[in-house]
Amino acid sequence: MVAELGEIIRINGIDLFVRGFGDPDLPVLIVAHGGPTWDHSYLLPSAAQLADVRHVVLLDLRGNGRSGRHLPVDQLQPDFVVDDIHALVHYIGVERVDLLGFSFGGSIAMQYAARFPETLRTLVLASACAYDDDLAALLAEVPEYQERVHMARQTDPAEFVGAPDGALSYAMAVDSLPLNVWREDRWPEWRTILDRVVFSDDWGDAFNAGGVRRARPADPPAALRAAGVPILIVHGEHEMSFPLALARRLHDDVPRSQLAVIPDAAHMAHFDNPDAWTHAIRDFLTAPSRKQ
Repeated sequence: MVAELGEIIRINGIDLFVRGFGDPDLPVLIVAHGGPTWDHSYLLPSAAQLADVRHVVLLDLRGNGRSGRHLPVDQLQPDFVVDDIHALVHYIGVERVDLLGFSFGGSIAMQYAARFPETLRTLVLASACAYDDDLAALLAEVPEYQERVHMARQTDPAEFVGAPDGALSYAMAVDSLPLNVWREDRWPEWRTILDRVVFSDDWGDAFNAGGVRRARPADPPAALRAAGVPILIVHGEHEMSFPLALARRLHDDVPRSQLAVIPDAAHMAHFDNPDAWTHAIRDFLTAPSRKQ
């Protein structure tokens, strides 16, 4: 059982901060957060609402939050994150898990499915992207994007030279709020959530140094088809990081997948419309064909 208040476990030679919600006898759902440079806390409490049907396990990925900080740059690689999740499955002591990957965590989840499909029951890709398309060109076709981008602030990294760890990542999250959260009435609440996130610069430094390997598999649709596990794609109707057209394309490219478009929601669909988000995932996880 993983403690609800969180605990540090030693996996693959590093410390991982993990926390669990719900009955440990239920099937396990592992949640991989996005960023990187964020911790998992922004996905609460929406992910924890699934604890009625799953033992929900959230972790800070290596180099984030309270997990494996200040590692050598060459240790901050997506494939090592995948190895950590695989080791976590064995640590928990189950043969198969449901895996939910959010944003960057979705790319990690795709690679996990390509490498360890035998350990998966299902895969949920939330606010994620499977393609290398020109996002700027696609976003130009999204009606609300131009209005929202003018409401956002362009973060200048030069202003944060010598700033405390995580200050740049926090500023970027605050400045991009109009693009990430659709519901303006909830912006103050989202700011409160951001104030509680443990931001870090480890991955930002790694990307700036170069050499960070690709997170997604070489051909994500082919890898997902080959994995042969049920897949749910969850995407906000007003997504302005990875346009909805890309989610629809992945759904078409992986014929057995399901697509849930969350109304009145942007990138942080779990926050904009938590009831619709959790309802879609809960229905997927508890489909009659997936009952033990």
